[in-house]
Amino acid sequence: MNLDNIKKIYFIGIGGIGMSAAAGIARAKGFEVSGSDAADIYQPSKGILDQFKIDYKIGYNADNFQGADLVVVTTAVDNKNPELVKAINLTVPIIGFAELLGTLTIDKNRIVVVGTHGKGTTSGLISYALKNLNDSGFFVGGVLNNFQTNFYFGKGKDFVLEGDEYKSTYNNSSPKFSYYFPNILLINNIEFDHPDLYPTLEAFKEPFHALAEQMPETSLIVYNADDQNVVDVIRNTKARKLGFGFSDFAEIKAHRIEPSNGTFKIKITWNEALLNLKEDIFSTQLPGLPYAYDNLAAIAVLISIGFSAEQIKGYTESYTGIKRRYEIIENDEIAIIDDYAHHPTAVRQTLEATRQKYPQRRIICFFEPHTYSRTRETLDQLAKAFNSADLVYLAEVYPAREQKLPSSISSAEVVEKIIKNQPNVIYVKDKVDALEKFKKVVKKDDVIVVMAVGSFNTLVYDLKDAYKNLIK
Repeated sequence: MNLDNIKKIYFIGIGGIGMSAAAGIARAKGFEVSGSDAADIYQPSKGILDQFKIDYKIGYNADNFQGADLVVVTTAVDNKNPELVKAINLTVPIIGFAELLGTLTIDKNRIVVVGTHGKGTTSGLISYALKNLNDSGFFVGGVLNNFQTNFYFGKGKDFVLEGDEYKSTYNNSSPKFSYYFPNILLINNIEFDHPDLYPTLEAFKEPFHALAEQMPETSLIVYNADDQNVVDVIRNTKARKLGFGFSDFAEIKAHRIEPSNGTFKIKITWNEALLNLKEDIFSTQLPGLPYAYDNLAAIAVLISIGFSAEQIKGYTESYTGIKRRYEIIENDEIAIIDDYAHHPTAVRQTLEATRQKYPQRRIICFFEPHTYSRTRETLDQLAKAFNSADLVYLAEVYPAREQKLPSSISSAEVVEKIIKNQPNVIYVKDKVDALEKFKKVVKKDDVIVVMAVGSFNTLVYDLKDAYKNLIK
């Protein structure tokens, strides 16, 4: 999109983490920015808007929209929104934030991170390293603990973009990452997700395939050589390829993960053509196999750009991850871990990593299923995801963008399925119920894992306060 004649940009749904970051980047690039949202805006989005002095209204009203050269909408906004209706009637151009980000970063060497799992952690690690190494910018779907922000527009030549495969706007089914045109594409993994948009695995793979196919010979795809879906997707690309993984098919290969004084060490080897050294040991604070893959993927990208192992190692070791991605809120007499996992594979791997990190402690999991469609389509996998926990509390399904119908799956059905594999699963109707049940069972040295994306998002802080009150 040509922004030469654009001066004022209006964001409808500005309070989302992606929308607020896009608004901040647009403001940093010199555009006049304002917007609105349906309800109160919370951190980190509020802090971004306040930092950049971006004016916004709470509540959607046609009078809020006083004119702009461009309107940016979130996927949650549809053509019933009064501000959007007014913009349509005034024939103002309307796009999603991904299209805007793609245009704002057109002059950068774009590193786009995609995949079903781990793309936030991986893009965060690459961003953390590059901001320090060459002042490059980034846009990540979660807040980096090391920087307390999810975006930065630096002076460096690179720009890291976490690429989302979900649709761009209410009336544009193109995935967000289709607007990023990567110079380097990193594919972490591909597993079926978003059944409300993609009915089958093959349909889900198609946008990834299209993204790889449109990349020129001068570009690079860094890919998970252990993931057959990823290998299928990139098979016919013209781009150069660099594989990472634990198998012999990988050019950058991890050999083992070892716990070491609260961290995890990963031994990695690579072809001498990539670096003069043949192997090295990297440390990470993030536990288990999934985070080992995330580290390996980020290391592969940084090596491909030209950085040495010595330059990279300090950043893998000091990187503390993304907020709500295995974020340890309390680690005193008990550990409380806040996590965003909602896909069954991510749930299972997160709990397995927790068991690896805390092998002798009781693990209590609070889980909020996300969307009726995903929960129903992945129920068989979800039923086997909690075996590493000792006790599971399961909340109502969080509908997100979906409407509850008579046919929608219920939490009672989910509990019935899980209990066949994990007998210690209990339904909780809301946060109050969850807290009451927590108070009755919690003990010193327990490890509490909260996996939520909706109404249970702040439960970790309630649990922390409840425990403190219990031991007074």
